[in-house]
Amino acid sequence: MESSKGRNVFEVPGFTWRLSTTILLGVVWLSFLILWLFFWAGGFDVYQNLAVIFVSIIVVIGLLGAMWASWGIRYAKEYEGKNIEWKQDWNRWFGWRGVASAIIWIGWLIWLLVWLFFYAGSYNFYQNLAIFIVSLLAAGGISGVIWGTLGRRMRW
Repeated sequence: MESSKGRNVFEVPGFTWRLSTTILLGVVWLSFLILWLFFWAGGFDVYQNLAVIFVSIIVVIGLLGAMWASWGIRYAKEYEGKNIEWKQDWNRWFGWRGVASAIIWIGWLIWLLVWLFFYAGSYNFYQNLAIFIVSLLAAGGISGVIWGTLGRRMRW
């Protein structure tokens, strides 16, 4: 993989330690998961364990995202000024819709984790599945309305 300056992506400063850290973080997460399930999961019900697993996934993705986003932003400066159209397209396509979608889906995920940890144990599997589906349809419906307005405004 060549960059705009003709150098290999592995030669870009910061790439190798991020790659190594990504692999290490994956091993640490899997180790945590195995230890959790083997030693501590028995003290919680299934839904609480799902919440703990989801939170651990969110933490890992957050760490990876923060680590790689900073590198990507720095690396993208090599391409700056070469194609301005993508910035205009980005704002037209995502802008407020991207922010609103992020808020909706992060809010849904937080609600799901709270539900799983504190309330799901009072209901049976099928009731929890129904609540999950209804909440997913609600968040998806709101997102659909937000993104549906884009189709009416696009110039094809």
